[in-house]
Amino acid sequence: MAFEWASWLENNHIIVHAADLQLNPPQSYLFVQDFLIILCALLYCFCYVFYTLRTKRDRFLAGPVDLLFGNLAYELYYPFVMARGKVELAGCLVWLLLDVRFVYTAIKYTCPPGTRLKVTLRCALSTLALTAVYYVLGLYFPDDGEQVTAYWTGWLLELGIGWCEVLYLWKHAHTKGQSLEIWVVRFCGVLSAMAVFFWRYLNVPQNWAYVVSWPSIVLVGLNVVPELMYPFLYRRAERKMREAAVQKEKTY
Repeated sequence: MAFEWASWLENNHIIVHAADLQLNPPQSYLFVQDFLIILCALLYCFCYVFYTLRTKRDRFLAGPVDLLFGNLAYELYYPFVMARGKVELAGCLVWLLLDVRFVYTAIKYTCPPGTRLKVTLRCALSTLALTAVYYVLGLYFPDDGEQVTAYWTGWLLELGIGWCEVLYLWKHAHTKGQSLEIWVVRFCGVLSAMAVFFWRYLNVPQNWAYVVSWPSIVLVGLNVVPELMYPFLYRRAERKMREAAVQKEKTY
């Protein structure tokens, strides 16, 4: 059959909101949205890979381990309520597996042996509890695919990560557990997530008005600030490390 794959693509788009579908959106709108969602997902996949490698190498986690449990619950819950088919679900589960691998690496290589079982149990219980929280939020704020609650909770989770990274750079004055590669893909992931929702708002403002509400603008802005600060604090930490190395050589 001619154009079979092209026809399949036209009929299989990613996480299209029911309210948008009712307006019979053009294919261009849907394809741009698909591209931005896939780009965001790939960037965060690379982010998890880079975090895992760096954490294992340095045996240091650039933030409290409990901060990871919210992300784990997010990626455990929302794929099953957002995904429209097996392909979408499979893609989301790859993301989840990368996060599980990162959490496993963080616990194994940064927690003392005597505390690993305790931290693992805390991880399991916290993840289940937060998954229940996401479920309850979906009941109180119903939406197609629970995209409203996913939007707000996603930015809140990212907020904690971004600010912890810069605070750790400032406090510890070293780059263990971090890298500029992580920052590049994380910041680009933030920008692509913003682009997904701004693209939706620009085309269907009546369905995505909350994207430009004052709470949303403030929350997104607070997420961008630490990303803009990051390279400067990273260079400062590198300088502090060099100064410490020189001082150590002088003492010998």
